[in-house]
Amino acid sequence: MILTPRRVRSPLGPVLVSLAAGVVVLLFGVLVNGCRINQLLGRSNPGGPGGTDSPLNVTPAVVRDSALAGSTAPRQTSLQVMHSASWSATNDSPWIGLNPTSGSGPRALTITLDPQRLQPGPHDGAVTVSAPEAVGSPVTIPVSFVILQPILVVHPAGINHTARSGHSQFFDTLEVGNDGTGPLVWTASNTSTWLRLGAVAGVGPGKIPMRMSSAGLAVGLYKDTVLVVAVGAQGSPAKIPVTLRRKRDD
Repeated sequence: MILTPRRVRSPLGPVLVSLAAGVVVLLFGVLVNGCRINQLLGRSNPGGPGGTDSPLNVTPAVVRDSALAGSTAPRQTSLQVMHSASWSATNDSPWIGLNPTSGSGPRALTITLDPQRLQPGPHDGAVTVSAPEAVGSPVTIPVSFVILQPILVVHPAGINHTARSGHSQFFDTLEVGNDGTGPLVWTASNTSTWLRLGAVAGVGPGKIPMRMSSAGLAVGLYKDTVLVVAVGAQGSPAKIPVTLRRKRDD
Protein backbone atom coordinates (compact mmCIF):
# COMPACT_ATOMS: atom_id res chain seq x y z
CA MET A 1 0.00 0.00 0.00
CA ILE A 2 1.45 3.28 -1.12
CA LEU A 3 0.82 6.27 1.08
CA THR A 4 0.37 9.61 -0.72
CA PRO A 5 1.56 12.59 1.33
CA ARG A 6 -1.24 15.08 2.10
CA ARG A 7 -0.75 18.87 1.66
CA VAL A 8 -1.30 20.57 4.92
CA ARG A 9 -2.83 24.06 4.68
CA SER A 10 -1.53 26.62 7.12
CA PRO A 11 -4.27 28.66 8.82
CA LEU A 12 -1.93 31.69 8.69
CA GLY A 13 -1.93 31.95 4.92
CA PRO A 14 -4.83 34.37 4.48
CA VAL A 15 -3.51 36.49 7.31
CA LEU A 16 -0.09 36.85 5.73
CA VAL A 17 -1.64 37.80 2.42
CA SER A 18 -3.77 40.48 4.05
CA LEU A 19 -0.79 41.94 5.90
CA ALA A 20 1.25 42.10 2.74
CA ALA A 21 -1.52 43.92 0.91
CA GLY A 22 -1.88 46.40 3.76
CA VAL A 23 1.82 47.21 3.72
CA VAL A 24 1.65 47.93 -0.01
CA VAL A 25 -1.32 50.28 0.46
CA LEU A 26 0.43 52.07 3.35
CA LEU A 27 3.63 52.59 1.37
CA PHE A 28 1.65 53.93 -1.58
CA GLY A 29 -0.16 56.41 0.70
CA VAL A 30 3.12 57.60 2.19
CA LEU A 31 4.58 58.19 -1.23
CA VAL A 32 1.50 60.12 -2.45
CA ASN A 33 1.22 62.23 0.68
CA GLY A 34 4.95 62.87 0.63
CA CYS A 35 4.67 64.27 -2.87
CA ARG A 36 1.79 66.49 -1.82
CA ILE A 37 3.71 67.77 1.20
CA ASN A 38 6.72 68.53 -0.96
CA GLN A 39 4.51 70.42 -3.38
CA LEU A 40 3.04 72.49 -0.53
CA LEU A 41 6.46 73.18 0.93
CA GLY A 42 7.80 74.13 -2.44
CA ARG A 43 5.42 77.09 -2.87
CA SER A 44 4.83 80.18 -0.72
CA ASN A 45 1.86 80.48 1.57
CA PRO A 46 -0.46 83.06 -0.07
CA GLY A 47 -2.06 83.91 3.23
CA GLY A 48 1.16 84.17 5.20
CA PRO A 49 3.17 87.23 6.11
CA GLY A 50 4.85 87.37 2.71
CA GLY A 51 1.78 86.60 0.65
CA THR A 52 0.20 89.13 -1.65
CA ASP A 53 -3.23 88.41 -0.25
CA SER A 54 -2.32 89.00 3.40
CA PRO A 55 -4.89 91.18 5.23
CA LEU A 56 -4.96 94.96 4.88
CA ASN A 57 -6.09 96.82 8.01
CA VAL A 58 -6.24 100.58 8.58
CA THR A 59 -7.10 102.29 11.88
CA PRO A 60 -8.92 104.36 12.95
CA ALA A 61 -11.94 103.66 10.76
CA VAL A 62 -13.09 107.31 10.72
CA VAL A 63 -11.27 110.67 10.99
CA ARG A 64 -13.07 113.66 12.52
CA ASP A 65 -11.58 117.09 13.23
CA SER A 66 -12.42 120.80 13.28
CA ALA A 67 -10.80 124.21 12.90
CA LEU A 68 -11.80 127.79 13.50
CA ALA A 69 -12.81 129.85 10.48
CA GLY A 70 -10.01 132.10 9.35
CA SER A 71 -7.28 129.93 10.84
CA THR A 72 -4.31 129.02 8.64
CA ALA A 73 -2.69 126.30 10.74
CA PRO A 74 -3.35 122.83 9.29
CA ARG A 75 -4.68 120.02 11.43
CA GLN A 76 -2.91 116.65 11.44
CA THR A 77 -3.84 113.14 12.44
CA SER A 78 -2.41 109.66 11.73
CA LEU A 79 -3.66 106.42 10.27
CA GLN A 80 -1.97 103.12 11.10
CA VAL A 81 -1.60 100.95 7.98
CA MET A 82 -1.10 97.25 8.77
CA HIS A 83 -0.01 95.18 5.77
CA SER A 84 2.98 92.96 4.99
CA ALA A 85 3.51 94.09 1.41
CA SER A 86 3.25 97.26 -0.69
CA TRP A 87 0.27 99.63 -0.48
CA SER A 88 -0.79 103.06 -1.77
CA ALA A 89 -3.08 105.84 -0.51
CA THR A 90 -5.23 108.41 -2.33
CA ASN A 91 -7.69 111.16 -1.31
CA ASP A 92 -10.72 112.69 -3.00
CA SER A 93 -10.50 116.31 -1.74
CA PRO A 94 -7.87 119.04 -2.25
CA TRP A 95 -7.96 120.03 1.43
CA ILE A 96 -6.74 116.55 2.43
CA GLY A 97 -2.99 115.92 2.28
CA LEU A 98 -1.27 112.53 2.61
CA ASN A 99 2.28 111.64 3.62
CA PRO A 100 3.40 109.20 2.39
CA THR A 101 1.18 108.23 -0.53
CA SER A 102 2.66 104.73 -0.70
CA GLY A 103 4.69 102.35 1.37
CA SER A 104 5.58 98.77 2.17
CA GLY A 105 4.83 97.01 5.41
CA PRO A 106 3.23 98.48 8.53
CA ARG A 107 3.68 102.21 9.08
CA ALA A 108 1.91 105.46 9.98
CA LEU A 109 0.14 107.54 7.34
CA THR A 110 -0.15 111.25 8.21
CA ILE A 111 -3.31 113.09 7.15
CA THR A 112 -3.14 116.90 6.92
CA LEU A 113 -6.39 118.90 6.85
CA ASP A 114 -6.06 122.46 5.49
CA PRO A 115 -8.76 124.90 6.73
CA GLN A 116 -7.75 127.70 4.37
CA ARG A 117 -10.33 128.68 1.74
CA LEU A 118 -12.94 126.41 3.31
CA GLN A 119 -16.32 127.93 4.10
CA PRO A 120 -17.85 127.52 7.57
CA GLY A 121 -19.71 124.26 8.02
CA PRO A 122 -19.04 120.53 7.58
CA HIS A 123 -16.77 119.19 4.83
CA ASP A 124 -16.68 115.49 3.95
CA GLY A 125 -13.98 113.56 2.13
CA ALA A 126 -12.26 110.19 2.15
CA VAL A 127 -8.87 108.49 2.14
CA THR A 128 -8.53 105.17 0.33
CA VAL A 129 -5.72 102.70 1.04
CA SER A 130 -5.18 99.92 -1.51
CA ALA A 131 -2.88 96.90 -1.71
CA PRO A 132 -2.64 94.51 -4.71
CA GLU A 133 -4.62 91.32 -4.10
CA ALA A 134 -4.74 91.98 -0.34
CA VAL A 135 -7.60 90.62 1.70
CA GLY A 136 -9.95 93.52 2.55
CA SER A 137 -8.49 95.91 -0.03
CA PRO A 138 -9.31 98.70 -0.66
CA VAL A 139 -10.03 100.32 2.71
CA THR A 140 -11.88 103.66 2.62
CA ILE A 141 -11.61 105.99 5.63
CA PRO A 142 -14.31 108.72 5.80
CA VAL A 143 -12.92 112.15 6.76
CA SER A 144 -15.13 114.79 8.40
CA PHE A 145 -13.72 118.31 8.79
CA VAL A 146 -15.90 121.01 10.35
CA ILE A 147 -15.02 124.68 9.99
CA LEU A 148 -16.35 126.42 13.08
CA GLN A 149 -17.65 129.96 12.76
CA PRO A 150 -18.56 131.82 15.95
CA ILE A 151 -20.82 134.82 15.47
CA LEU A 152 -20.31 137.71 17.87
CA VAL A 153 -23.42 139.57 19.02
CA VAL A 154 -23.49 142.37 21.59
CA HIS A 155 -26.60 143.98 23.09
CA PRO A 156 -27.65 146.71 23.40
CA ALA A 157 -26.43 148.31 20.17
CA GLY A 158 -25.87 151.70 21.84
CA ILE A 159 -26.16 153.56 25.17
CA ASN A 160 -27.10 157.18 25.85
CA HIS A 161 -27.38 159.12 29.13
CA THR A 162 -27.83 162.73 30.22
CA ALA A 163 -26.17 164.04 33.36
CA ARG A 164 -27.86 167.02 35.06
CA SER A 165 -25.21 167.45 37.76
CA GLY A 166 -21.52 166.97 38.27
CA HIS A 167 -22.01 163.87 40.40
CA SER A 168 -24.30 161.79 38.21
CA GLN A 169 -23.53 158.09 37.71
CA PHE A 170 -25.05 155.57 35.32
CA PHE A 171 -24.74 151.78 35.35
CA ASP A 172 -25.34 149.58 32.33
CA THR A 173 -24.46 146.08 31.12
CA LEU A 174 -23.45 144.84 27.68
CA GLU A 175 -24.48 141.27 26.87
CA VAL A 176 -21.96 139.32 24.79
CA GLY A 177 -23.28 136.25 22.94
CA ASN A 178 -22.37 133.67 20.30
CA ASP A 179 -24.94 132.90 17.61
CA GLY A 180 -22.59 130.56 15.72
CA THR A 181 -20.44 127.50 16.33
CA GLY A 182 -17.01 127.11 17.89
CA PRO A 183 -15.34 128.90 20.79
CA LEU A 184 -15.83 132.64 21.21
CA VAL A 185 -12.89 134.40 22.85
CA TRP A 186 -13.41 138.13 23.17
CA THR A 187 -11.83 141.29 24.54
CA ALA A 188 -13.41 144.68 25.29
CA SER A 189 -11.89 148.15 25.44
CA ASN A 190 -12.67 151.88 25.38
CA THR A 191 -10.68 155.13 25.50
CA SER A 192 -12.40 157.65 27.83
CA THR A 193 -11.91 158.02 31.57
CA TRP A 194 -15.57 158.82 32.33
CA LEU A 195 -16.55 155.32 31.11
CA ARG A 196 -15.29 152.31 33.06
CA LEU A 197 -15.65 148.67 32.01
CA GLY A 198 -16.11 145.97 34.63
CA ALA A 199 -14.83 143.18 32.32
CA VAL A 200 -12.30 143.42 29.52
CA ALA A 201 -12.11 139.78 28.36
CA GLY A 202 -14.08 136.56 28.36
CA VAL A 203 -14.75 133.19 26.75
CA GLY A 204 -18.19 132.41 25.39
CA PRO A 205 -21.28 134.34 26.44
CA GLY A 206 -20.58 137.00 29.05
CA LYS A 207 -21.42 140.37 30.49
CA ILE A 208 -19.58 143.68 30.51
CA PRO A 209 -20.65 145.92 33.42
CA MET A 210 -20.31 149.63 32.64
CA ARG A 211 -20.19 152.72 34.82
CA MET A 212 -20.40 156.29 33.57
CA SER A 213 -19.68 159.31 35.74
CA SER A 214 -20.10 163.03 35.05
CA ALA A 215 -17.64 163.98 37.79
CA GLY A 216 -15.21 166.60 36.50
CA LEU A 217 -16.94 166.98 33.15
CA ALA A 218 -17.81 170.38 31.76
CA VAL A 219 -21.12 171.00 30.09
CA GLY A 220 -21.14 169.36 26.68
CA LEU A 221 -21.51 166.13 24.71
CA TYR A 222 -19.09 163.22 25.30
CA LYS A 223 -18.78 160.20 23.08
CA ASP A 224 -16.91 156.93 23.36
CA THR A 225 -17.04 153.49 21.74
CA VAL A 226 -16.84 150.11 23.43
CA LEU A 227 -14.91 147.83 21.07
CA VAL A 228 -15.56 144.10 21.45
CA VAL A 229 -13.19 141.93 19.42
CA ALA A 230 -13.43 138.14 18.89
CA VAL A 231 -10.75 136.83 16.53
CA GLY A 232 -12.19 134.59 13.81
CA ALA A 233 -15.79 135.45 14.68
CA GLN A 234 -18.29 136.86 12.26
CA GLY A 235 -19.52 140.27 13.44
CA SER A 236 -16.17 141.15 15.00
CA PRO A 237 -15.31 143.78 15.98
CA ALA A 238 -18.58 144.95 17.51
CA LYS A 239 -18.66 148.72 18.08
CA ILE A 240 -21.06 149.98 20.72
CA PRO A 241 -21.43 153.80 20.75
CA VAL A 242 -21.80 155.37 24.17
CA THR A 243 -22.93 158.98 24.62
CA LEU A 244 -22.99 161.10 27.78
CA ARG A 245 -24.50 164.56 27.64
CA ARG A 246 -23.49 166.89 30.48
CA LYS A 247 -26.04 169.59 31.11
CA ARG A 248 -25.90 172.52 33.47
CA ASP A 249 -26.69 171.75 37.06
CA ASP A 250 -30.37 172.04 37.86
